[in-house]
Amino acid sequence: MRPLAALDALAELALPRTCAGCGRSGVSLCRTCDIALDRPLLQDAAAVRPLPCPVGMPPTWSQVPYAGAPARALRVHKDAGRSDLAPRLARLLRAAVAGAVEHDPLVGDAVMAGAPVLVIPMPTRGTSVRARGGDPMLTLTRLACAGAVPLRLVSALRVSGRGRDQAGLSALERAVNVRNSMAVRGRWASVVEGATCVIADDIVTTGSSLTEAARALRQAGAGHVAAATVASTVRHTGR
Repeated sequence: MRPLAALDALAELALPRTCAGCGRSGVSLCRTCDIALDRPLLQDAAAVRPLPCPVGMPPTWSQVPYAGAPARALRVHKDAGRSDLAPRLARLLRAAVAGAVEHDPLVGDAVMAGAPVLVIPMPTRGTSVRARGGDPMLTLTRLACAGAVPLRLVSALRVSGRGRDQAGLSALERAVNVRNSMAVRGRWASVVEGATCVIADDIVTTGSSLTEAARALRQAGAGHVAAATVASTVRHTGR
C-alpha cells in the first residue's frame, strides 16, 4: 500500500467520516454545514421564553434555533461521541453567554464591577456520564469559558433525584419529572451564595430543567441567576 493511501486508511479509522450536520459520507463536516455552524456567530443571542413559561424560569439567551445542522451536531456530539464538534459548539455557547452578559442588566453589572460570573453547566446523571464516557455539557462549558476572565466555570450542581430521561415527555411531565431533582454541591455552597450565576445547557425546550437548576441555586443563596444555551426549540422573544 502506498504511504498516502495507508495514511488515508488510518484516518478513516481514527476520524469521523460522516458529516455531523447532514450525514454526508466522506467528510466530518461538509462546507454547507460548516457555514451553518459559523453564521450564527455573526448575530446576537436571542432571549427565549417557552409558552407556557414555568414559574421561576431564569432569563435565558440562546444562539441558534434547534433545527438543521446545529441540531444534528448537538445530537451526535452528545449521543454519538463526536467530541471533534466540541470546539465548534462551545463557540455558540460562548456567544450565548455573551448575550446574557450584554442584555441581562444584573449579569452585566457584575462584570462591570469586576465580580466573577459563575457559569454552571447543567448537571448530568452519573449513569449517563459513564455510558457516554464523559460529560459533554461540562466539556462545552469548559471550552466556552476558556480565556474569558469574568467567567468562572463551577460545576456547582448535582442531580439529587430519581427523575427519568426527559426525551419524549410533555411540558407538564418534564416539570414534574425534574422537580426537586437538583441541588448545589456542599463544597460550592459558599461560592454560590450571593453570586451572579449563568446556567449553561445545550438546548432549552420547555424550560423545566433550567427552572429546576435555578431553583436549586436560589435556594443556596445565589444573588442572581440567568441561563445560556446553544440552541432553543422555543420561540425567540427578541435580540
